[in-house]
Amino acid sequence: MWNQVNIRSVSTTDFVNRQTVCRFSGEEIILDLSLGLFSSAGVDAGSLLLLKTIAKKIDLGKLSSILDVGCGVGTLGLSLAKRCPDAEVFMVDRDELAVDFTRHNADLNRLKNIRTASRLMLEGPHSGSYDLILSNFPAKAGAPVLRDYLNRSLPLLKPQGTAVIVIVYTLAKLCRELITEEGGEIVHVDASKQHTVFHYRSAADHDADSADNKSLLQPYIRNSDEFKIKRTRYNLDTVWNINDFDTLSWRLKLMGELINREPRYGVMVFWSPGQGHLPLAVCRQKGARPEKVILTGRDRLELLISAHNLKAMGTDLPLEIRPMADPGMEGCFGEKKSADLLITDLSPVPRTDWSSSLKDEAAKVLKTGGVWGIAGRSADVAVLTKVSRGWTTLEDKRTRGWRAVVYRKN
Repeated sequence: MWNQVNIRSVSTTDFVNRQTVCRFSGEEIILDLSLGLFSSAGVDAGSLLLLKTIAKKIDLGKLSSILDVGCGVGTLGLSLAKRCPDAEVFMVDRDELAVDFTRHNADLNRLKNIRTASRLMLEGPHSGSYDLILSNFPAKAGAPVLRDYLNRSLPLLKPQGTAVIVIVYTLAKLCRELITEEGGEIVHVDASKQHTVFHYRSAADHDADSADNKSLLQPYIRNSDEFKIKRTRYNLDTVWNINDFDTLSWRLKLMGELINREPRYGVMVFWSPGQGHLPLAVCRQKGARPEKVILTGRDRLELLISAHNLKAMGTDLPLEIRPMADPGMEGCFGEKKSADLLITDLSPVPRTDWSSSLKDEAAKVLKTGGVWGIAGRSADVAVLTKVSRGWTTLEDKRTRGWRAVVYRKN
């Protein structure tokens, strides 16, 4: 096996590419940024516009509870936490790397009045209602997701609470219409050439149950269809903002073809499972004997939709979700020598030393004789497989810039 001396698990600082400063209402915070997250070159214009409107229109001295939805590296929520030290700021993001960076930047600025969680937009539970809800809304989320967000935000506001959303200018008209349709009252609007900010409040009483986790995935689902990998057919609900929603990519076809050449068994771990294609195809293959499935990765939406699709198989298969910022983090895949199959879909953060820690974690989790399937861009797979002592190559195939490799642990 490769030499594991001096190999350590990765940490948040390994993903920092630069540092910047954000100023808000007489205070400033330091932010470490990452090439793996939104706005890696500096504070984005949308966030700056949103903060400007808050400084002008919100009575900061009256804030006691703040929610930052889609916190990224922490720009909005940490700026408010620094300016309002008596307020509690709850910061959520569907990307576990973003959640890690928010915690890291909170420590960097010695801010103790924050909480973080891996959440899908306004996914519960919530300990109470909020004076202020913030969101730099992702441009590619889709209209159904925007409507759902606006609908869920209103019952989470206190009676005099305000929600503030910044959105790309091309979606401003739609956002304005949806706020009104969902029962909100717009109290302030500001705009630049690229972005529009809306401040809105609840125009009427809203049922608190509308903000629970019922039908959490429904607004994200855009397609339901039957798919096929080799001779295995399976049905899948697929969602916005994740690849392979209607057809299989070359990467998935390649990995599916190699890993499904024989039935798999035992404890199965899938890093970055996407829509759930590979977990479904492997578990539904004729002769497969899955004992447990572990879904792990950065993106909570990937984990939730994959779990949703596995549960729809109608079996009692034990299922575990493990949000992790990177596959090289200690314990990412589970306990030592606990897995029979590991499949990793590679998408490393640029300019990071990612391969050694990933190989180390794979070697730790797999039993002797366990199988490791690797799929990704040919250049990334080449870095990972440069040294393969301790592994026997079972399959290795390339096509159209993609490569898939299957190893057995010696």
